[in-house]
Amino acid sequence: SSGINAEYGDSLLAQSKNQNEKLKDQISDLTQQIINRGKIVQDKDEQVKRLQSEKKKSDETNKKLAKELADLTESVNGNRIVKDLREKLVDEKERYRRLEIELERFKTAAKEQLMKEQSVNKQLRHVSLDRERNMNSL
Repeated sequence: SSGINAEYGDSLLAQSKNQNEKLKDQISDLTQQIINRGKIVQDKDEQVKRLQSEKKKSDETNKKLAKELADLTESVNGNRIVKDLREKLVDEKERYRRLEIELERFKTAAKEQLMKEQSVNKQLRHVSLDRERNMNSL
C-alpha cells in the first residue's frame, strides 16, 4: 500500500512539475509578448513624435516660404509701380518736348506773321506816300 502511495506521490509530483514547467513557459511567453507589444507601442510612439516634429518643421518651412513669397510679391509690385512711374515720367518728358516744339513753331509763325504785317505796312506807306506825291505834283 505504501508502494502505491509512493508511486502515486511520485506521479503527482511529476504532474505538478510538468504543470509548473507549462506555467513557467506560459509566463515566459506572456512576458515576451508584453515586451514585444511594449516595443511596438514605443516604436509607434517614436514614429508619431518624429512625424509631429517633421510636421512642425514643415509648417515652419511653409510659413517661411509664404513670408518670402509675400515679400517677393510686394517687391515685384513695388518694382511695377516704380516701372509705371518711370514710364509716366518718360511720357511726360515726351509731352513736354512736343509742347516745346509746338511753342517754337508758334513763335516762328508769329515772327513770320509780324514780318509780313511789317512788310505790308511798309508797302502801304510807300503807296500812300506815292499818292501824296502824285497829289502834290498835280
